[in-house]
Amino acid sequence: MKQLLLAMGFTAFSMAAYAQTVDFATADADGNGVVTMEEAQAAMPDVSPDAVAAADSDGDGVLTVSEYEALISQ
Repeated sequence: MKQLLLAMGFTAFSMAAYAQTVDFATADADGNGVVTMEEAQAAMPDVSPDAVAAADSDGDGVLTVSEYEALISQ
């Protein structure tokens, strides 16, 4: 019984994390093809500015599709 409850808890936790993932097109609120720090934080309120900056591999201050995907896969 304990194992069943534990498995159900892990499943619920992983589903909650999946539900929080916002795709690039949704995060790119103004539709300009990049996600700004503000858009990233609006799409994912729990993301830190440091995580967004770390995902910005070219340092231009915005996230491309591949940079955004790297951020959400962390």
